[in-house]
This record gives sequence, C-alpha cells and structure tokens, in this order.
Amino acid sequence: MHRKGIMERELDIDAAKYISSLNFDKEILESVILVNIVHIRLLEKAGIISSELAEKAEKHLQTMLIKPLSLDDPRYEDVHMMIEAELIKYVPQIGASLALGKSRNDAVATAIRLRLKERLLNLHESCVTFCEAMLRKALEESEIIFPVYTHLQRAAPATFGFVMHSYAVRLLKALQHIKLVYELSDESPLGSAAVAGTSVPLDREYAASLLGFSKVSQNALESTTSREFVIEALSCLSIIALILSSLSEEFVVFSSEEFDLITFPEEFSATSSIMPQKRNPVVAEIVRTKVAELLGLLTSAIMMSARQVSGYNLDLQQITPKLWQAFEIIEETLRIMTKLIPRLKVNEDKCMSACSPPTGIVEVANHLSLKYGIPFRNAHAFAGRISKLIYEGNLNENSLQKTKAEFNIETPLTLKDLVNLMEPKRVIYSYTTVGSANPKLVKRAVEDSMMDLEEEKRWARSKRANFEFALNKLKGRISAQKT
Repeated sequence: MHRKGIMERELDIDAAKYISSLNFDKEILESVILVNIVHIRLLEKAGIISSELAEKAEKHLQTMLIKPLSLDDPRYEDVHMMIEAELIKYVPQIGASLALGKSRNDAVATAIRLRLKERLLNLHESCVTFCEAMLRKALEESEIIFPVYTHLQRAAPATFGFVMHSYAVRLLKALQHIKLVYELSDESPLGSAAVAGTSVPLDREYAASLLGFSKVSQNALESTTSREFVIEALSCLSIIALILSSLSEEFVVFSSEEFDLITFPEEFSATSSIMPQKRNPVVAEIVRTKVAELLGLLTSAIMMSARQVSGYNLDLQQITPKLWQAFEIIEETLRIMTKLIPRLKVNEDKCMSACSPPTGIVEVANHLSLKYGIPFRNAHAFAGRISKLIYEGNLNENSLQKTKAEFNIETPLTLKDLVNLMEPKRVIYSYTTVGSANPKLVKRAVEDSMMDLEEEKRWARSKRANFEFALNKLKGRISAQKT
C-alpha cells in the first residue's frame, strides 16, 4: 500500500523492495505499535475520535503485540505503513486517521528511542554482571603475584587481582557512558509530526508520560532529524568493545607458550586441524576483533549522518540497523566473557619467576632515596647498573661493592639486602599509595568497586521499574486505573 499523493503511478516493485526497511524493522515493531497506541489516545484526549473507537483500535494494536505481524510483504515500505494498513482492515475509521498529526518521521524517532532505552538497560545489566565476575576474580587473586608491563616489557611486580580490577574499573566507567546515552535518549519526539510540529492539538507531555519518557523534545526539526543520540550509543558500545579487546589481547599473549602466565580454559579454546599439540585461545581472538567491527558500524553511521540537510531524509533509515547490530555484538561478547573469566588459571610459579629480580628494582632506587637521601636520578642510574649485572649473571657481593663505589653510594647495603628489596611479595606489600597493587589496597579497592556496582544496580532498577510500568500499561498488562 502506497500513498500516491501528487503521484499517479504506483512505486515500482523493485524500487519498493530497494527502499523498504521491513527486513530490519522487526527491532522496533513493538515500539512502533506502542507509539500508535499512544497517538490514538492523544487523538481521543483531543476529542478528535470517540472513546469507543479508540478502545477498539487500541485492543487490536495490543493483539499485534501478542501475534506480531510478518514483515515480509514487499508492497509496504516499512512497518509504519503495514500497521496502518492492518488497522484500516479492522477499525477503518481509526486506521485512516492514524497519520493525523503524526508522521513516520516523529513516530520512528520515538520508536528508536523507546527501543534504545530498553536495550541500554539490558546492556547496563550485562556490563554489571560481567563486572561482578571480574571483581570476584580480582578478590580471589588479590595476592597472586603477576607481572605488569609497559611497552610489553616487565615493569613491576603486581597481582593478577590488581590486573583484573583495572579492567573492572574501566567497565565501571563505561557504565557512566551508558547512563549518559540513556538520558540523551529519554525524550519523546512524538507530536513533532513531519518536521515543524502540527496544528492538531496533541498533548505531547501526556504522550511522553505514557511512553515512559521523562521529557519532550524542544524542537520538532531537531527531534525528527538528529541521530546524534545513535552516534553516542555506538560510541559507547565502541568503548566497551575497546576494553574487551584489550583484555582479550592480554589473554592471548599471556597464555602463549612464550609467556605462559595464564592457562586459557579449554572450554573456550580449540586445537589445530593438523597440529594436535595446539591450544588456541580462539574465543579471545574473536573478542579482540570486535572493536574493529564496532568501529566500522560507528564510522558507517557517522558518514550516513554527515552532509545531511535538516529535515528527514531516507538516508537516516539506514543508520539504525547499525545500532542494533552493534548491540548484538557487544551483548553476545559480554555473555561469553562472563562465563570465561572464572575459568582462567594463573601459572603462579611462572609469574613469580617473571617478577623476580630485577623486575622490582625500582624499589632499590626508592629505598636509597627515602632512607639515605640519595637523589633519585643517581639511585636510578645505580639500579640500572645492578640490573645489567643481574642479566649478565655477574651480580655478587664484590661487584655490588664496586658498583656502589662507582656511583658514590655510601650505604651499608649488602647483596642480601639488595635481593630482599626486590623480592616480589615484599615489593607488592611495600606499595602504599591508594590504587596500588598492594593486596590489602586491592581488596579495599575491589570492595569499593562492589559498592559502586550496587549503586549502578539501584539506578538500573529505578529506571527499569518506571519504564516497564509505563509500557506494561500500554500493553494492557496493567489496568489503566492503577497508578
């Protein structure tokens, strides 16, 4: 069914298929139906249609929620026209008036935001669940020695729990981006009509409250045209993908035979087709590629949004599938990573060896500065020479004393003292600053992060309760008289 308007001929069937969005409208089908239910209520409130017809139309739309339409009829450009055509069959007086004061432009902008809010809440929950798995692992491994790196060179002794907590903190910060996008999406464009508003007296604030939005958009042209909130959402998803990619890269590298610091779980590995000795961390390899997939979707959406004059253009239709595809990628990845994390095992002996002298030698320089007042750059140069002696296998009491004399280090430091200062467990427990790898401070930081996570859960519960209550009323699951 096409609206001929000024035109006399029907749209070519191949052209209709080419511009149709039906193949990806399934994602917003429910949201579009809810938008139409609300619009009917607005028309009823304005005295434009009778309560009897409005109730009949609303009930029929609610049956579409139970038995969704099949979105495979090439005669229709999109889900909006299909719903209108279906409603005309059963309640012709209302179906024929469904576009009074409502355009597909404001309807789809509202439906996208409605569905996006739901998916953001689901994403927030998935991130919280993954974060909990990371924090539990961090607490369990808070005392397990593990090297940390800069430039992929051993930098200092730390713990595996410290490393896990670092990623949990990054995810906690990503939750703030999810909440920001939620707030940006939490406004209703419904009533903006096609581009400049409408002369039909529609109560936009009432519509927003029915759909669970906290506010209405303030400019009809902006609310029907802008897709910056979609770009924001894709950017947020890309940040999460970036974190997961970095974490997975560590799993791939550190589970290799060359490092052998962790054992990657067999349930998430695969062997070679011809080399049976292989344990390939295939899941982590795929996870680390996801940031590239997300970046591709984000870039596509940005380019589709670029060079758009104000007012709706059909180019915008092609952006939203990128959004839903990105959500699927990240949610699936979070689910599998949440299962993987508890099964990781640390090769403690290999990690202890990796943290042995001179990995912790900066503490020698710190000791000389703090206890004997030696300028740090002098102490640093001395420590560097000691590192060289260790690597060469030439460090002994005699070479130590010669090196001290060469660098004018006039202290009673012995070889035993030196080795003790670099002992991995002593090093990690010597850290005193907040946020350091000291196991006591790691445990405290993990507990604080768990408290932050509880606050995130409260935020999500509150938003979901208000949102779902509004939508369940529209779906007929809650009596309209209840408040």
